[in-house]
Order: sequence, then C-alpha cells, then structure tokens
Amino acid sequence: MYILSAVAQPKLLWNMVEYIVLNVLDGSVGIMFDCCIYGRKHENAYRTMAHIKHKYTVDKRDVKMFATQYYCSCQDINFKPLYIILVERHASCSPRAQMKTVIYPEMKENSTAICTKVAFNYLNPIHLIEWFEYQKLMGVETVLIMLQTLNSEAYAVFKHYEMEGIVQLLSFPDVLPGCIDRGFEKNRWHMFQSVHDEQLAVFTCEQLLQGFAFVAVIDFDEYIIHDKFMTYSEFIKSELLPLHPDAAGFVLNVSFFLTDWGISGTGNMLTTKYIRRTNPRYERYKNIYLPRRTKTLDTHTIHPKKGYKRLILLEYKFLQELQ
Repeated sequence: MYILSAVAQPKLLWNMVEYIVLNVLDGSVGIMFDCCIYGRKHENAYRTMAHIKHKYTVDKRDVKMFATQYYCSCQDINFKPLYIILVERHASCSPRAQMKTVIYPEMKENSTAICTKVAFNYLNPIHLIEWFEYQKLMGVETVLIMLQTLNSEAYAVFKHYEMEGIVQLLSFPDVLPGCIDRGFEKNRWHMFQSVHDEQLAVFTCEQLLQGFAFVAVIDFDEYIIHDKFMTYSEFIKSELLPLHPDAAGFVLNVSFFLTDWGISGTGNMLTTKYIRRTNPRYERYKNIYLPRRTKTLDTHTIHPKKGYKRLILLEYKFLQELQ
C-alpha cells in the first residue's frame, strides 16, 4: 500500500469535514483497513473504518497495485483532522506507519484549474514558459503538478510560477512502489501498471481541485484554443452551458500540430510557428469538466453524476497538441 495524498471533503463552507479521501496504490488482496485520524501527531487517534470509494479497474492484466480511493468518515470527530494513517483492521494505530498530512483544498467556485498529472525527466523550459503564459491569458488560476525528478531548468520554471501563485506542486515518487520496475518514460512504461500509476495522479487532481468551477486535464504540449480566444470560463459560461445546461464536462476535439512538418507560420512561439495540423483525432479525448457535476474521471474520460451528461464537441472546439 502506497498513499500519495489524503484530502478533506468539505460540507458547505468548511464548517465540517464529512470525510477524508486517501488516494493510494493498493496491492492488498482481501484485507480490510481502518483509518487513524489525528488532530496533533502525539494525541490519541480517532479510529474509523476505511471504505473503498473507487477502485480503478481499467487494464487489470498484470496489475499488481491498483489506483484506489479509500474514504474515512469524520462526522463524529470534534477536532480538526490534521494527520491520517491507514492500518489493517485490528492493528494498532502506530504513528510510525505511513502518516499523511490531511490537505484542505481551495474553494474557488468561479475559477479554472488545470491538472497536468506527472512532470518527469526533461521538459523544455522555454516551451514551458510559453505554455504557462498562455494559461494565464486563458484565465487559469491554478496548475496542479505531480513532480518527479526533473531537469533543473524546468524545475526553475515551476518554482517561478509557484512563487507567482499559479502552480501547486506535489511530490510523486521517483521509484514507483511495487515489484514492477517501471516509469513514465516511453522505454520504461508498463502497458498495464503504468496506467494505474498515472490514474493515481488523476485521482489526486480530482480531489484537490474539487473546489473549482472548471478543471481541464491536459499535458504541457497541449493548448485549448477558442476561435475568439475567450478564456476557458468565458466560453463555457457564455456559449456551452446555455446550450447544454445539464453538462458535467466537455470532450474537446484534438488535432496534432506536427513540428517535423516544418515551420508553417510566423514568430518565435510554438503556437505561431507551427500551424499546419492534422484532421481531428477523435480517439484522443481530453476534457474540461465541472467538479460538482462529476463522479470520477481518468485522463481521457469523465463519469458524470446522475442527472448530468458528458458532451462530445466534434466540431466546436479543438485542443492543439504539439508533436
């Protein structure tokens, strides 16, 4: 069992924490767990049963550790939960176990956020700066990044935008737990287990960004383009939601802008130099979703709550992916 994050779930205006969600890679079979919740590290723990909220079951073959969410009720607690550990049923609550700090997500009901999943290995710092500045123009307030070891220049860019207040960094293990040697690089990607590693990051985004109005799950080589260059929240509120008031999220039309086709535009930026693109690739789904209307999600799919729908925009908007 590896716990990446523990996130509080609010009731109304944080006057009460209903439960805590733990985002984990779980290799256990037939084992039941309890949560030990602390207000301070050295006081007695409040103990309650851990229940599975969601277990990711896509690509189950050769998977040893499943991306899983556990939840633990806090309704009978009379203190603010600060720390939590997960122990086997009837085992003692030991602070020596894998203790996690409970994260209280920001509540920004009129704002937009981006989940980039995991940053690793090497990213071009100049391209990153262009990407961040574009997201700022599009009204993005928070970019959540899970961080492995990265080239120092790219890390410096992240730290700059963290100081600006737009980036939130969360550590992701370089050595992934379990018996399978793997990573996110192409030559280390495990066809089945790595999907669950990535989903662990998406689960964490889902929980930490629950207080935003709109969230996009995209990578650092992807740009959401509107034909009138409206901000994300502007075109969703003014154009999409009036037409689709029951939408939980929107699936974006994706085209590839291939850099090895040569320069086809002007200027020095990626988004202006390379303007030749493929026809839309309908199998490459990416989404902007509304957290309050979404039950769960993965990299390419959202699952709406009852009464809401996932809308596929085949002709309306497109997402630019630079290759």
